[in-house]
Amino acid sequence: MKSVYVLFLLMMSLAASVNASAAGSVLSVNCKGEDVGAEVLVNGKFKGECPLDIKVPVGKLKLKVQKKVDAFSDRTFEQEIRMGDDVVKKVDVILGAAQLNAKGKRQKPQMSALQGKAKTLQEEKKKCVECPEMVPIPGTNFAMAKYTVTFQDWDACVVDGGCNGYRPSDKEWGRDNRPVINVSWNDAQAYIQWLSKKTGNPYRLPTEEEWEIAARAGTTTEYYWGIFPFGDSASSANANCNACGSKWDNKTTAPVGSFKPNGFGLYDMSGNVWQWTDSCWEGDCKKRVLRGGSWNDTTTNIRIATRFKDDVTERYHISGFRLAMTLK
Repeated sequence: MKSVYVLFLLMMSLAASVNASAAGSVLSVNCKGEDVGAEVLVNGKFKGECPLDIKVPVGKLKLKVQKKVDAFSDRTFEQEIRMGDDVVKKVDVILGAAQLNAKGKRQKPQMSALQGKAKTLQEEKKKCVECPEMVPIPGTNFAMAKYTVTFQDWDACVVDGGCNGYRPSDKEWGRDNRPVINVSWNDAQAYIQWLSKKTGNPYRLPTEEEWEIAARAGTTTEYYWGIFPFGDSASSANANCNACGSKWDNKTTAPVGSFKPNGFGLYDMSGNVWQWTDSCWEGDCKKRVLRGGSWNDTTTNIRIATRFKDDVTERYHISGFRLAMTLK
C-alpha cells in the first residue's frame, strides 16, 4: 500500500512539472528605432528578430539581443530574467555602444595597422586639395575612394587642362557633389592620368575582385546592409535605384554620401551609378566590367554580385567610377 502511495505522489509531481512547463510564460522583447531587427537569443538559441513575443519555460533564463554594426563589431543587450508561471513579462531593449565581436577581437592587431594607414592617407588628404579620401581595405594591400568621382572633381581636371577638355552632360540634375556621369572607361583613364600626375599618387580603377571585397565589407548577404533591398523597414532606404525607397529613385542621381556607408566606410557601393572596374569582360579588353547598379536599375541589379559590361568608349548617364590605390 505504501509503495502505491509513493508512486501516486511521484506521478502527481511529474504532472505538475509537465503542466508548469507546458503552461509556460511569454517574454515580450521590445525594440525601437535603429534597434528594430536585432537578433533575439534566449539561453543562447536564436528566436527571431526584435520586437518579438516568445513562449518561454518557467525559471531563470538569459536574454541576449544583438545587432551587427559591421563585420567586426556588434551592439548588444544582455539580461538574466526569472520567469514565473503563466505570466507576460515585457523587456524594453536599448542596445549598447558598438563593441568588438569575436572576429573583431581576432582582427584587432590588423585593424590597428589599418588605422595607421588610414591616418597617413588622411594626412595626405589635408595637404592635397585634389586627393580623394581613401579608405584602406582590411586584409588587403589596397585602398578604395570613400566616394565615387564627382562632377566637382571632374570639372577641376578640365579647368586644369586635363581630361581631354571633355565636359560631360549632367542632364541638368546638377554638378558639384553628384557623381560624374556620361564618362567612358577611356575617360576614367584620362582623369586618373591627370590626377596621378597632379598629386604624385598612383591612382587606378579597382579590379572587379577588389571592388567586390570592398563592397561586401565582410558580409555575405545580397546587399551589404542585409538580405533585402530595404533596411529594417520599407521606409529606410539604403541606396538610389528603381524601387529602393529614396526620393531620387528612377529619376536622377543622388549627391554622393546620401545614404549610410557599408562596414568599411565606403558610400554608394550599390546604386546611384554603375562603377567602371579595370577588369576585362571574359578576356575581351575592349569591354570592361562595371559593378554596383544605378539610379534606374531594379533592386536585383544593385545586388553586390551583379555584373555588367560595356565598351571602353561608351558613355551613359548611368555610369561613373571610383578610384583605388595600391598601398605600400
